[in-house]
Amino acid sequence: MRRRVLGAVAVVALTMGGCATTAPAGPPAAVNQAAIDQAAFNPTDVAWLQLVVPMTENAVTAARLAPEHTASAEVRSAADACAGAQERLLARLRAARDRAGLPASDVHGGHRMPGMVTAADLVALRGDRGAGFDRRLVALLRAHAAQLVVLAAGEQASGADAETRELAREVDAEGTRESEVLPKTA
Repeated sequence: MRRRVLGAVAVVALTMGGCATTAPAGPPAAVNQAAIDQAAFNPTDVAWLQLVVPMTENAVTAARLAPEHTASAEVRSAADACAGAQERLLARLRAARDRAGLPASDVHGGHRMPGMVTAADLVALRGDRGAGFDRRLVALLRAHAAQLVVLAAGEQASGADAETRELAREVDAEGTRESEVLPKTA
C-alpha cells in the first residue's frame, strides 16, 4: 500500500509541476507495433523514464571525472564501479524511453531535484581536485543512489509497463548496491 501511495504521489507531483509529459495522440493510422508498445505506458512509466534517464546520464558523467580529479583510490574504485553499472542500465533505460516514444531531450533540464547531478554540479566537479572533489562526488553519487531507490519504488508500485517495472527493480537494486559501495565519508 505504501509503495502505491508513493508512486501516486510521485506522478501527481511531477504532473502538477509540469514535469511529466506524454506523446500527443495523433490521427488514427495503421496499427503498428510501436503504437501497441506505447499504449502499455502510463503516466508513472513516462515520468519515471523522463527523470531517471537524465539523472543517470549526469551521474555517469560525474563518476567518470574521478580518475583525473580524485585523491583517493577508494573513491576512484567506487566511482568506476558505479559508472560501469549505471552505463549498462542507461542503455536499457534509453531503450525503454525509445519504446515509449519519448523524446531523447531532457525535459528536466535546469530543474533542481533530489538526486539530480546538475550542470552546475558538473562544472564545480570539473574545477575541483583532491579531497574537495572526493567529498562533493561522493555526496552527489550517494544522493543519486538514494533517489534512484525512491523513484524505483514508485515505478514498481504504479507503473503499467511490465518491462519498465522490471527495469525499475534492477535500478532499485543498483541504487542500493551503490549506497553500499560508496565510501561513508570522503
